[in-house]
Amino acid sequence: MTARWLVLAAVLLLSWSTAQVCEPELRAAVPPGASDGQAAAALLARAVQLIEPAYPELRAGNGPLAGAGPAAEAVTYLHRRRLLPDGWTPEGHGPAAWAAMLARFTDGYRAPAPEAGAGRDAMVAEAARALQSVADAVRPVVVFAVDDQERLVLFLVVWNWTPFPRLLVWRPRPELRLEAAAGGSGERAAPLLAAMSSCALRFHHFLFAREEQALRLFLDQGESSFEVLASDPPRDLARMIDPDEVVDLLTFRSPLLAGVEVLSGGVVGPNPGFGAVLGVLLSARTNLSLEVALRALAIP
Repeated sequence: MTARWLVLAAVLLLSWSTAQVCEPELRAAVPPGASDGQAAAALLARAVQLIEPAYPELRAGNGPLAGAGPAAEAVTYLHRRRLLPDGWTPEGHGPAAWAAMLARFTDGYRAPAPEAGAGRDAMVAEAARALQSVADAVRPVVVFAVDDQERLVLFLVVWNWTPFPRLLVWRPRPELRLEAAAGGSGERAAPLLAAMSSCALRFHHFLFAREEQALRLFLDQGESSFEVLASDPPRDLARMIDPDEVVDLLTFRSPLLAGVEVLSGGVVGPNPGFGAVLGVLLSARTNLSLEVALRALAIP
């Protein structure tokens, strides 16, 4: 096979694999009998949810519901997060409107949007490519903690390279634990990170320590509060959590979080001093380089 054909095959393979990212999840989100405009709202809402768990609402209202039909919930979701282009309506949807919707999604991550075509299959594939573009752009850094039996007890994600920088906090799954086999930190952490990943969110960069040590990276315990912004599934939790309740919240021991899988928000109040943070970093295990850490802390 000539070099030209090798290059062409590689391009085709890359295009095919990109189109498959979360495609079953996206296709399943389209309501039966939906029009193109209704399908567009359903596809974009699902794409955002797959990469942005616990995305805060930015305004009230239901948006352009005329003609939304079975996609009314998706339209409301997008409207409240300012992800619908100005003037968009389900009834007036076309390729230009679809292109504007995809660009509104990807632009917040400084990621390229795919070209928009016509037809339902094309829309599903383009939503998958837009989601892949965003997934390639985000820079999540995981901070997790394990107990004395190496079971997962804390799972935080520094989620800065997004339109809404914040911390994401997952419900820990105690059946997950660090691998006991000999090997470096990366090899021990890889199965746990893979289990917490999804079709869109892939976790690679990490820092782990014991619970008390990991929390010191974010909290001056007893002084720092936590502002809850959103949850998944959605709950009426938007509030400031008192300092004496923050640890129970972040470790999902708080009764407030019954049924919640992901929480998002930010620490408010004093941060641990440099000495405390340095002590954590010296005792933690990580695959973070300085370059990766600086990139993760950047904001688009």
